[in-house]
Amino acid sequence: MTATTGEPAGNDNPMAQIAARMREQMAQGDELRSRLTGLTGRAISDDEQIEVVCTADDPAHELRIDPRAMRRSSAELAELLQDLLRSARADLQRQTTEAVRDVAGQFGPQALIGDPAAAQAKLAQINELVSGPMRQSSELLERLRRQLSI
Repeated sequence: MTATTGEPAGNDNPMAQIAARMREQMAQGDELRSRLTGLTGRAISDDEQIEVVCTADDPAHELRIDPRAMRRSSAELAELLQDLLRSARADLQRQTTEAVRDVAGQFGPQALIGDPAAAQAKLAQINELVSGPMRQSSELLERLRRQLSI
């Protein structure tokens, strides 16, 4: 018996396999959600006079500008702020990608992007996992229909 489901180990029941996989994916989703909640992207100018912090919901969550930075021309300041905002977003994206990879591991979506063969194999596996029970259900319904002469 397995500790989590109370079912015999090595259960070949397709519905039990689907349910177990769904529970596993929900747990991974919960873990990923909790990890992503607190992520922030950060960028600091070379002279440390300007700092930008972004979140998934707020591209300029925090903006700290040292008064000395205001000595720059408006064009230079605007360009620097744009660069820092882009860098902060890139930092957030990097952290997000790492979190997804850490939680999903080799089976996550990032692992399949660069490997079409792995993506195709995963789709075939999912198709078989779903189509097997569907086929069995159709056969059962057909037998019932014949028995009931419907």
